[in-house]
Amino acid sequence: MKNNSTSILNKLLTLIIILQICSCKKLEEYNQKPELSSLQQGLKTSVAIGYCSSIAMSAFKGEALPGNVTMISKGSNQNGSSWLLHIKFDKSNPLPFNSNVGDIIIAGTGAERGGIISILFGDFNLLNANVMLSGIQTVPVIEREDIITGKKNIIAVFAQEDFVIGNVSSDAFLNLDLSSMQFQAEMNRLSTPVPSDAYIAVKQNIWFVSIDQAGTSDNVYDDNLTINGGGQILETDGESGGVIYHAIINAKVNYSVCTENPISGYGLSQNFKAGGEPYIDLGGSFLSFHNSCDGKAHVDVSTGKYISYNNKNIPLNIN
Repeated sequence: MKNNSTSILNKLLTLIIILQICSCKKLEEYNQKPELSSLQQGLKTSVAIGYCSSIAMSAFKGEALPGNVTMISKGSNQNGSSWLLHIKFDKSNPLPFNSNVGDIIIAGTGAERGGIISILFGDFNLLNANVMLSGIQTVPVIEREDIITGKKNIIAVFAQEDFVIGNVSSDAFLNLDLSSMQFQAEMNRLSTPVPSDAYIAVKQNIWFVSIDQAGTSDNVYDDNLTINGGGQILETDGESGGVIYHAIINAKVNYSVCTENPISGYGLSQNFKAGGEPYIDLGGSFLSFHNSCDGKAHVDVSTGKYISYNNKNIPLNIN
C-alpha cells in the first residue's frame, strides 16, 4: 500500500513539473519583444527619400544646395532639365537616422515644379542589412500648394518595385532619358490616395513623404517631413517563423528637433505567418511616436506573441 501511495505521489509530482514547464514555455511564447526590423527599414528609407527629394526640388528650381552637395553635370531633354548630384555624408553632414559615411548620387529630370529622380547608394549601406539596397529608381517628386493653407509642400511617392537590390550598372541606373509618355506615367503615381489606416497600409507596399522645407533650401535638417505608407522594404523574417510588415501613419520627423525618433504619429509592426495569402496574424504592435527624443516609441497595443509589451516604451534603434 505504501509503495502504491509513493507511486501515485511521484506521478503527481511529475505531472506538476510537466505543467509548470508547459506554462513557462507558453508564457515565454507570449513574452516576445515586438519585432521592429521592418518598421526601422521603412522609417530610414522614407527619411532618406525625403532628404533626397528636398535637395532634388531645390535643384529643379535652381535654388541654393546644402554644402555637402555638388552638381556634377547638367543638361536638358524633352522633359526639362536633367542633372546629377553628388552627396557626401560624414559626421558633420549625416544622413538623418543613419550613422554611415559615404557617397550617394541623385539623377533628376524635370522642371521647376518637379520631376523624376533616381538615387544610387553605391557602397553606402542605407539599411545596415545583409542584403544590399543599391538604389531607388524613378521616384516622382512634385511641389504642390495646399488649397486650404496656401503653403507649398514637396510630395514624393515610392513603392517596393522601385528598390534595386544587388549590383547595378551606374550608367544605366542613372539614365533618366524617359519619353514624355513614360515621364507622365511616373508623375501620375502622385495621384495615388495616401493611406490613413495602418491596418490597410501594412499590406500595400507604397509610401508617401511630404516635405516642408521651412524656407531654407540649403538646410535639409530643419525640413518637416510627414510619412505615410507601409509594407516591406526588404523581406524580414520574424523569430517566430512569420514575416514582419510595417505601417507608418502621419509620422512627423524634424531632424533639427530630434535626431533619435519621429516626434509624433504612429507605427505598426505586424507578424504574418509565412506563405502569402491568406494573411494569418501571429501578433502585432501599434506604436505611437513622441517628442521626448529618447530614441523610443510607446507600445499602445500589442497582440499575440507580443501581448506582454502593452503600455511600454521600447527602443526604435533607427540610428
